[in-house]
Amino acid sequence: MLGGSLQRSRMGDLGGYIILVVICVLFVIPILWIFSTSLKPTSEILVTPTTMFPRHPTLEHYAAAFASDFRRYLMNSLIAATGSTLIGLAISIPAGFGFAKYPFPGSRSLLSFAVVSRVFPPIALALPFFLQFRAIGFTDNPWGLAIAYLSIVLPLMIWILHGFFRDFPDELLDAARVDGLGAVRTLVRIVIPLSLPGIGVATLFGFLVAWNEFLLALTLTRTPAGQTMPVGVSTLITQFQVQWGDMMAVASIYLVPVFLVTVITQRGLVRGLMGGATKG
Repeated sequence: MLGGSLQRSRMGDLGGYIILVVICVLFVIPILWIFSTSLKPTSEILVTPTTMFPRHPTLEHYAAAFASDFRRYLMNSLIAATGSTLIGLAISIPAGFGFAKYPFPGSRSLLSFAVVSRVFPPIALALPFFLQFRAIGFTDNPWGLAIAYLSIVLPLMIWILHGFFRDFPDELLDAARVDGLGAVRTLVRIVIPLSLPGIGVATLFGFLVAWNEFLLALTLTRTPAGQTMPVGVSTLITQFQVQWGDMMAVASIYLVPVFLVTVITQRGLVRGLMGGATKG
């Protein structure tokens, strides 16, 4: 009886591992194909039937990318995504904590209004932002993009942090209040240090949303001085051809910061997601 139960448990674990392996392969193959294509000469990319690995690897596409405006595009993306994420943290942490622990008449409606704006497509915000930014001379500027990205980053971060702060132990807040700590000092000295996994989740997702944004960047920029990497990649699709090799090289470079951030924050990200999934 016990042996049969143990065998069924092992078979269940084996099935779970097989499913995980299949999912990992489905996600890894496109990334591997991007990197492999970036190392192929153009003649190999266009050949039929194609192959997974290059027969004659070359770095010519990477050299072309670094010799062009893509270094500027990458820097603009870093400025816009990082700036938007940091500003979003400075606003969403106190906002999420306030909505979660200091409710007031109309706070639920205000929270819903802040979060529901996330459902609007970015293209609906493009024209208003363009008219406002043109009036103040803030177009074609990565710092302007950082401000514009707040419209899509901030609702997401507030929603994530509100869920974590809502389940923060009230006993710790009561103890801080007895010790004479105000709301701001309680947030800075107690809540934030104990909520770093949740803040890490909000930071990562906010950064990724801003890092991959295309429509606002396309609308608010006109030259490489302000354009980000997604917009720069689109310039490789011309009327007469698609520069697949250069596009895959740029895509490989563009994946590196996301990969590094994910690897560095992996442990805290898992803790934060598990904590958010098991609370409340």
